This record gives sequence, structure tokens and C-alpha cells, in this order.
Amino acid sequence: MNYVLDHTGKPYAKLFEDISAIPRGSFKEEKIADFVCNFAKDLGLEYTRDSANNIIVRKPASPGYEAHEVVMLQGHMDMIWNKRPDSTFDFEHEGIKLKVTDDGFLMAEETTCGSDDGVAIAYMLAILQDKSLEHPELECVFTTAEEPGLYGIQQFDCSQLKARKYISMDGNLEGTSLLIAAGAANARFTKCFNREVLNGASELSIRVHGLTGAHIQFQERQLANAIKTAVRIVYYICKELPCRLISLDGGSVTTIPVDCTARVALAPKHMAEARKIAQRILNEVRFEHKESDPNITLTLTEKEQAAPALPAKISDQIITLLHLLPVGLVDTSLVFPGLPISSFSLETIETKSDTIDWFYRPTSAITSKMLDMDEQSRLLAQIFDVEYHVENYFYGHNVEAGTPLYNIFDEVWFEQNGEHIRPIGAHYGNEIGFFLRNMPWLDMILLVATHYQAHTPDEKLDLASFDRCYRCLVEILRRV
Repeated sequence: MNYVLDHTGKPYAKLFEDISAIPRGSFKEEKIADFVCNFAKDLGLEYTRDSANNIIVRKPASPGYEAHEVVMLQGHMDMIWNKRPDSTFDFEHEGIKLKVTDDGFLMAEETTCGSDDGVAIAYMLAILQDKSLEHPELECVFTTAEEPGLYGIQQFDCSQLKARKYISMDGNLEGTSLLIAAGAANARFTKCFNREVLNGASELSIRVHGLTGAHIQFQERQLANAIKTAVRIVYYICKELPCRLISLDGGSVTTIPVDCTARVALAPKHMAEARKIAQRILNEVRFEHKESDPNITLTLTEKEQAAPALPAKISDQIITLLHLLPVGLVDTSLVFPGLPISSFSLETIETKSDTIDWFYRPTSAITSKMLDMDEQSRLLAQIFDVEYHVENYFYGHNVEAGTPLYNIFDEVWFEQNGEHIRPIGAHYGNEIGFFLRNMPWLDMILLVATHYQAHTPDEKLDLASFDRCYRCLVEILRRV
């Protein structure tokens, strides 16, 4: 293996590179789970592994810390697999190809680099193997399938844990602690159909691409959504011309979609007019998002013979429902100005031979509002005779600053970096809400190294922050 980082005095750096060589996409954590279990076994540490590959590794308290409260460290093993459109990288069989930039960031060639949440995994493994550290008894919790919507944690049994203090390491900004986070309904719309051959029809492929994109937490940026843009184009083509939907495909889980292709069937004599409509709508969207998505692009491709299309009624239902579905920011916080509180995310859509399916996420930091947004979505599905199914719900959290663990964090960070911890809110869900819901006595902080553009091929980890946060973590454990 070709390492790219300096590992001198930085075991976590080598471990980050080691785990980057192991494919670890969501729902495909078997190999990384094997690695963690073998790592614990080689150290002679007790561990458990459940049916969802969630793992707990226990490290005894160092001498003098036996009477201190147990501390849980926690992060998720899975990462988002996302690559540039022209990349041939095979996530299933290749390790991430890391590189260091001239300005001190760790990135990957053509793909996500896995800093979310590889930093947490590397930190925990480094702490488990370092016998020189001073700390209470530790419960290191490695979870699975967090990225698509906290699926792995649903299988987790919290009664196994003894912890009274909890350090989560799933976030993106150093020197902060997450006091408010959102919950969501992970939902799917599905419609079945039998395709119809349209004799004499031609096919127009409408690809919307080049959008800015970002993690779905950044709804305040009001970015364009490639799926909604493609749907809007198809809606107006079908409104003005006889037209049938063939397929809609695009998006990536937990990311505001940057690429989507719609295919429609229509008469050859209407092709030129359909192209004009598509360009007109794209120009409208480009103007509406000229600040956020200046590079939005439309690519149109024709085929003489159209593939079999959806039946007319179902085609209309799907296009109209997708056009009506709210997407994006709903409201913002009055406590943390600019922080999104509620939003709707349309993240992926896929068409198969006999079904169309899209992933949709009503999200809010206020549980009652999230559940009402979920109900609104269900009602729209009923109106258009489309199945709506919630795969699981997860819940946000709202905690106070100034707890004993928070104060230790603030004290250490100030001593090491000359700044106090900033309490923040964020418009994403993570496993903190699950643990606090099941273990409400936990004193919790979030400690994480700074990284940017999570879930995109531009993801990058600040290496100086990577070092700072590990030093801080080690010192916190010494003081708790």
C-alpha cells in the first residue's frame, strides 16, 4: 500500500489510510467490520458484533481511573460512495486513492475520501491500541448504514452500554459542539406499471447536470435540484405536447442532486418544439439559480425509435406528483440565524422495467413538524395513487451547553487553541439523537475534525484540524 500521510507520532493518520483501503459503503460494511473485530482481537480487547455489523469494543480503565464514569466514543463505519461522472473507479473492489493537496487537505482521486466518518474510526482505533493513554473505561461504538438514514443503529441494543458520558465524532467543524440536530422520515414513493410500445414515437433524452450540489444539511444555500429541474422540463413538455415518460434516473443519497436524466417518448414532428421547451425551462432555472448554480447544463439527445413508455395515466400522475412535491428549505431558526429547521429532500430517483421509485426525506429539528410533513407527503401520494412507505424514522436532539463534559471540552480546547467551543445547530441527523433518546442520562459532546464538501468528490479533510482534534480528544479523556 502506498501511504501519503506523515505517520510520525500520528497513529490515527496511518489507521485512516488503512481503513481507506477497505470498501465500506452503506450496507456493505462486512469487510470493515471484520477489520475492526480483528483489530480488537489482536489487542486482546473484548468486543461484540450484532446482526447489522454494529460493534462495541471495550477498553479497561487505565490505572487510577477505575472509579471514573464509563465514556462512550462513537462514529459510523460506512461512507458515501460518490464519484465524478466520468470516473471508472470501482468502489466495490478498489481502495480509496488518497492524495494530499498543496494547501494541507486530504482528498481522493475522483471520489469521496471518507473523512465522514473515517476520522472517528481512525481516532477510536488509535486510542484502543495506545497503552500509554490515561482514561476511564471506554466503550468504542462503531455503527453501520448511518449515511442513508441511520439504518444500522435501529438494530443496536443500548442496554449493552454502561456509559454515562458520550463523545460523538460525526460532524464537520472543529471547535464546535452540536446542541441541535434534525430528525427525519426516510421515505420512498413507488409506482408499478406495465410499459407500452408507442409505434412511430421517437425518444428525447434530457440530461440536467453541472449543478453545484452539497450535503442535504445545507438547505439554506437554496441550491437547484437536478431531479426537480428535469421533472420541471418534462412537465412543461407534456403540458404543451403529447408526451409520455420513459424513465427518470439520478441523484445520490444525502446529497442535493447534481445530475438527472429524463427520457420521454413523443412524435417526431414534435421533437424540435420539445427541445425549445426544454431549453426555455432550463434558462428559467439557470436565471433563478444564477448565484447558486451558475454551471447548470442541459444535454439533449434524440433516438429515432422510443423505448416502451409508461401508460398515459401513470405517466401524468408521476410527472404531476413530482412537480408538486415540495423540495428544499421550509423554515429557519430564530435562535441560530440562517440555520435550517425544516426541509424536504428529494435525493434519488430510479426507473426499472416495471417500477419507478424515489427517495424523499421530510426533515425537521422539531419532531411534531417532521411527522406532519411526513403526513403531508403521504396525502399527496394517496391523491396520485402512488405508494408511500417510510423505511424508518430517526429523531433529532436538543441539549444544553455547560454540562460537566462540555466544560472540560471547552477548557481543553481553549488551552490548546486559544478559543472557546462554539455551540451550534445543524440540519442533519446523526446517531446522537438515537443514543440520547435511549440513554437520556448521557452527558454528550460532539468532537470532530473540520472537513468540507462531504458526500461529494470534492470532499476534503483539514489535516491540521485532524491533528488538533485528536490531541484534544486524548486530553479530554485524561481529565474526565
